[in-house]
Amino acid sequence: MKKRERSDAKPAAVMTQKGRAKPRSRTLLTKVRPKRPPVARDAFRDVYAVVLAGGIGTRFWPLSTPARPKQFLTELADRSLYVQTVDRARLLVPPDRILIMTGAPFLGFIRQQTPEIPLENVIVEPLRRDTGPAIILAAFAVAARRPDGLMVAFPSDHFVGDNLEFRRTVAAAIAQARCGGLGTIGIPPTYPATVFGYLRLAGPAVPLVLQRVKQFVEKPDRAKAEQYAASGHYLWNSGMFIWRARTLLDAAKRHLPETYKELASAAAVLGEAAFPRRVLEVFQQINPVSIDYGIMEKADDVWCVPAAFAWNDIGGWLATGQFIAADDRGNHVRGDVFLDEVSGAIVIGAPGRPIVVAGLADCVVVQGDGGTLVCSKSALARLRQIVGRVLEPKKG
Repeated sequence: MKKRERSDAKPAAVMTQKGRAKPRSRTLLTKVRPKRPPVARDAFRDVYAVVLAGGIGTRFWPLSTPARPKQFLTELADRSLYVQTVDRARLLVPPDRILIMTGAPFLGFIRQQTPEIPLENVIVEPLRRDTGPAIILAAFAVAARRPDGLMVAFPSDHFVGDNLEFRRTVAAAIAQARCGGLGTIGIPPTYPATVFGYLRLAGPAVPLVLQRVKQFVEKPDRAKAEQYAASGHYLWNSGMFIWRARTLLDAAKRHLPETYKELASAAAVLGEAAFPRRVLEVFQQINPVSIDYGIMEKADDVWCVPAAFAWNDIGGWLATGQFIAADDRGNHVRGDVFLDEVSGAIVIGAPGRPIVVAGLADCVVVQGDGGTLVCSKSALARLRQIVGRVLEPKKG
């Protein structure tokens, strides 16, 4: 066997499969929190950041499990995706204006990883009902604190390549949100992706230059994705949103009237002893719906700011390159791993549990709390459905 790489990060070099020493590449995500530039507080004086941290990340199984989803993992990087998201939020606003939407099982991670967030700013969703109810409930919370308040909502499990450009992009969107409408941030496509939804714009995309969104487009096939990427009029849908809280609530009242009504009754007792019981009753009544499908696709005042930063939704194991540098045969490896004649592999091991991979190419091998995954990269598109069957409660 020709290569051995351990999880200890202290050595200055690792051995390639041919036995040559190679400088250890720093991963894109380090444990050092980014330096924060001076913040022009008046640019965000009335802004609240809403972090969506309630997903379960089945496409990152077996590291990501319902009890410990991908946004809180530290195996791939010392700072979890959730912590990095909160750090980006702190580029905009202080901790007392950051709201966390999450589920009760994840409260321990929230308190441990971001103790600076006030407990009253953590709003617990009793059941998973997709992004629509979570964001609408957050809008009620923002409006209660500041009736003219604006909000920036973003997922907690995405990769952003440049925090300063992220701040510039959000600042441009905030300036437009003061004028009205429902805003989102689009990502200029760098390849013809079939795993993202797209935004069709009224004109060509220019970073930081506002455009009207004509249509939300579902995930395309390869041929359409190539057309979209080449046209210059399509952006990836990032799932980040910007608007006045009252503007979003007005849109919810118009497009999701029953959901709006139920959530209003829960928001009326937010922060009181009656809230946990009432919000559970409400979430049992309402249907799951994404903010895109429930509101954005129906509204006629939707606009977009093309991002000036690199982005990835970290939707599955193929995104591992954002975390772990490749060796000279294209392998992304972490843990106590031994490779022999292996190329294009992703191999992640648990501490103290060696993994041996020999004679394979373009495969994924991962040990985690949830189990062990061994598959070809071509099978990853089916992983979500397969894991759903694995996690399904046993009958009988």
